[in-house]
Amino acid sequence: MKMLKMFLLMVSVLSLTTIKSFAQIKAEDLTVKINKEAKKLEVVKKSDGTSVNASLKLIKVNIDIFEKGGDYAGSLELKDWAVPLDEFSRNEIVKIAVISFTVIDGGQTIELKDIRLAF
Repeated sequence: MKMLKMFLLMVSVLSLTTIKSFAQIKAEDLTVKINKEAKKLEVVKKSDGTSVNASLKLIKVNIDIFEKGGDYAGSLELKDWAVPLDEFSRNEIVKIAVISFTVIDGGQTIELKDIRLAF
């Protein structure tokens, strides 16, 4: 009986550590979109489109703005998820140059670069 309890304990510990490793957020699994209704950036999983913002703490976002022809028009730095959508016109190209955030549970910092935002 003691061996059975020990075996079950080992199996449960191994399964919990395996589940925890699958729960990690990785940069290659993520992209950024604009939630137009909330006027906020959303970090979403590429696989299923679910938002992971609740698991993240934003550090900063650098946004580059280009004219329709590709000429540089300016930059914007954000410290929270809110996006001033009224600052952009429909014919401008808006790209996130870099976005940095920390995963609240794991503590790792993730940085994504060069993401074009669609309006």
